[in-house]
Amino acid sequence: HAWLLSGPRGIGKASLAFRAAEHFFRYPDQEKAPAAISLVDDSVHSLVAKGGHPNLLVLRRPWDEKSKKFRTAIGVDEVRRTLGFFGTAAERGTWRVCIVDPADDLTNAAANALLKVLEEPPPRTVFFIIAHTPRGLLATIRSRCRTLSLKPLGEDELLQALDNQPAVAGMTDDERRRLAALARGSVRRALLLAGSASIASFETFVHNVEATAPDWTAIHKLASAISIPSKAGEFDLFIELVYDYLSERISGNGASLASRYRWTGIWEDLQKSVSRMEGWNMDRKQVILGLFDRMQAA
Repeated sequence: HAWLLSGPRGIGKASLAFRAAEHFFRYPDQEKAPAAISLVDDSVHSLVAKGGHPNLLVLRRPWDEKSKKFRTAIGVDEVRRTLGFFGTAAERGTWRVCIVDPADDLTNAAANALLKVLEEPPPRTVFFIIAHTPRGLLATIRSRCRTLSLKPLGEDELLQALDNQPAVAGMTDDERRRLAALARGSVRRALLLAGSASIASFETFVHNVEATAPDWTAIHKLASAISIPSKAGEFDLFIELVYDYLSERISGNGASLASRYRWTGIWEDLQKSVSRMEGWNMDRKQVILGLFDRMQAA
């Protein structure tokens, strides 16, 4: 009754969950359903895409009308929506689907509330619980799900998925390959990177991190450019690329234990800095400058 869809961000876990939901709605009789899940442009797909299907409940971070932003977590009130959703009798022979996207955003109280629903699921109900880092979920939630681990796309598969996308139109083969390498198998990330200046910012940052005499003027200019509120998306992409760089340093072949320890400390410091920045609306520029100082020293 519950599937845990795990894997890196942006590789299609939610897309798979929504396609599977459509499959359940389109073919409620399991014995008559086709073996393969496919995309069908019909009324079921239209209702699911518009969020109007009566048998589908999606739990996500809610929109805060006051701040005009999405909230930072899925709270217990969101999970309690399942009470009303499952509290009414379903039409005979139909399925109901609940998608949690992603479970990484659940607060502790929300996770425990979800656990109670998973322990006593209503009949003909399927949960698709999406998780970028499933080890962070409650062990009791994981134990009540069947896990399907999804892998990132290979470079050639990713390039094929990007064919005919306006964001990559006009790129050279070398630029497309570079984009695919930085996207780490994620179509979502590839499209976001293609439409931003994050790659250029990241490469300038890394060049100066590794330089004997860094250009602090360039770093201050870079930090100022991606720290303004309208560039929040570019800042997030830049930080993702930095995490990848740190990951390579930590797990790189030939790296000493002391070196790995040092880079792991920078990773943890960056996580804390970003968390404080988001929680207290702190200056992004100071996060970048502080990060650069620690990485350059390392």
